[in-house]
Amino acid sequence: MEAYLGHKGNNLEDLEAKLDEVILRNAPSIERFVGSIKLFASVAPLLGLLGTVMGMIGTFQAITLFGTGDPKLMAGGISEALVTTMLGLVVAIPLLFFYTLVHSKSRRLVQTLEEQSAGFIARYQEKLHAADS
Repeated sequence: MEAYLGHKGNNLEDLEAKLDEVILRNAPSIERFVGSIKLFASVAPLLGLLGTVMGMIGTFQAITLFGTGDPKLMAGGISEALVTTMLGLVVAIPLLFFYTLVHSKSRRLVQTLEEQSAGFIARYQEKLHAADS
């Protein structure tokens, strides 16, 4: 056990610091894509909203140019608005569920590493006390 992480001697605080350092160094790689998933889940509805606004602008431009006499002229813009809203939500909803799943799993994994580190330190401390007796 003494050779673990290059630890030598009986300094328990050094061992704790080295284990914490290992966990902190590896936590970003465990949580590496969580932020990107959250970003895509957040941006997708905004892109849908942008498409909605563009579709409605097109509809109002058609009304301005040709009046309200022909509903077919307005249907294209309204359809574009609804389709982009739907697509934004179709992308965002599953990504939000996926983000929640990945985020909770990565947090649990880091927590497990911290718990195992604490257990390792406790066993190491027991070994030291047994050697002193």
